[in-house]
Formats: sequence, C-alpha cells, structure tokens
Amino acid sequence: QLPITNYQLPITNYQLPITNYQLPITNYQLPIQ
Repeated sequence: QLPITNYQLPITNYQLPITNYQLPITNYQLPIQ
C-alpha cells in the first residue's frame, strides 16, 4: 500500500503539463470565432 501512494504523486505532476496544453487550445478558439 505504501508504494501505491508513491505512484499517485507522479500522476499529479502529469496533470500540470496538461493544463499547459489547454492554454494553446483557447488560442485556437479565438480565431475560430
């Protein structure tokens, strides 16, 4: 059970870069409008 928690930590690190990808996506919506 202890090592399982260690795996959850890196998962959060992956969520951070995901938000960076959402930013450029909004930039594409602007020209579409």
